[in-house]
Amino acid sequence: MTKVICNGLAVLDHVFNLSTIPKKPIKSFAKDYFVSGGGNAATAAVAVSRAGGGAIFWGRLGDDHNGDLILRELEEFGVDIRDVLRLPGVKSGVSSVLIDEKGERLITNYSDQNLFSGTCVLPLERLEEVDAVLVDFRWHEGAIQTASYARKIGIPVILDADLTPEGMNKDLIKISTHVLFSKPGLDEFSGGESKKAALSFAKEFNNGWVGVTDGEHGTYWLEKDSLRHFKAFQVKTIDTLGAGDVFHGIFSLGLAEGKTEEQSIIFASAGAAIHCSKTGGRKSIPDREEIHNFLKNY
Repeated sequence: MTKVICNGLAVLDHVFNLSTIPKKPIKSFAKDYFVSGGGNAATAAVAVSRAGGGAIFWGRLGDDHNGDLILRELEEFGVDIRDVLRLPGVKSGVSSVLIDEKGERLITNYSDQNLFSGTCVLPLERLEEVDAVLVDFRWHEGAIQTASYARKIGIPVILDADLTPEGMNKDLIKISTHVLFSKPGLDEFSGGESKKAALSFAKEFNNGWVGVTDGEHGTYWLEKDSLRHFKAFQVKTIDTLGAGDVFHGIFSLGLAEGKTEEQSIIFASAGAAIHCSKTGGRKSIPDREEIHNFLKNY
């Protein structure tokens, strides 16, 4: 089985479905509510597992009830959690998520900074067992350790370059083989340049593959200094929460399986589109058969 280590953020999402997201501070009333695991790397790990890969999550959690719930759900989705670090007296990450009738969302996240500070020792020898790694910006030390060793042994390192309180780490951009920005992340990194100029700027640091996901507008990437584009699959959008994380996870699995970047983008775009057409947290992440049937029938 093709294996991917996903290193970074895990949180617990409290999700509220509303008709509209309030534009001013008032009391509002949700039509539905559920609790689901979230976080870039953790949700990507679930997407890897659902799409037929072996998923391993590396991250840091508190020793609290929320941390127990996060790990229990990951395990239920088949994610290997044996190396997750639990920190005494530290709160696990939590988010409040508002989702409107168009599927757009507003997220407020809390993560204890002690989750991402201090030294750590990771079982880097386990990287010898896997085919790719995915890292995000939330846990810089763990991501750099993981990415550096992965480069040393010659396996792909995919960076989920999204907005974080910790900011963009240029050293991590440099050592990743594939940097896949969110559109807001790319705008922050480049100062709002055009997609081609921004990706060209990123490639000066990375000297590898660079791309950006832009929601319903699809995915853009550089190929021999030309800007390529794959349009997003058109579906009735119900819930966009976690769509980028699902995309990154399935894209990483595609590369781990030996697919080209373009093939991996198509694979990931289908998975993210299916996910957006449903609601219910990680239960809406498609399995491999759903993705294949979607691509065959689209």
